[in-house]
Amino acid sequence: MAKLTDLQRKEIIAARVEGTSYRALAKKYGVSPTAIQNVVSSDPKTLQKCTHKKDQNTASVLAHMEAKSKDVCNALDLLLAAMQDPALIAKTPMAQLATTYGILVDKHTTIERKAAEQADGAFDDGFMSAFEERAPELWAAGDDLPGGDEDAPQE
Repeated sequence: MAKLTDLQRKEIIAARVEGTSYRALAKKYGVSPTAIQNVVSSDPKTLQKCTHKKDQNTASVLAHMEAKSKDVCNALDLLLAAMQDPALIAKTPMAQLATTYGILVDKHTTIERKAAEQADGAFDDGFMSAFEERAPELWAAGDDLPGGDEDAPQE
């Protein structure tokens, strides 16, 4: 494994602060991702900068999602409709639909939770409650799929 020069270490730190992945840096410099992690973690200021940059990126994504809240809700409506359409269910593995739904719900509830906490410190998870009520129906709709309901929650 290659030994890193001081210049390379500085380049790694700068690239990591900007968000370059450990894996990409490891490939570029011919070392393991662990070696890259060791370079980054050897300097507390670098760790702080990386954390700050990650927080900034997260805030940026959440702000974008908040601005697109109506689109997210429309996408959820379409996905819910697809999850209830027997023809689409027959074509799409339920795991794929459930994963997509979970991602959208996660992002949407993060925005809702943030807004509620800013407003009054409370978060009513009515969205998830509504899904939990419907989950048995959605799983039942997939009973005729190959594999049946083997992944369905047990009652």
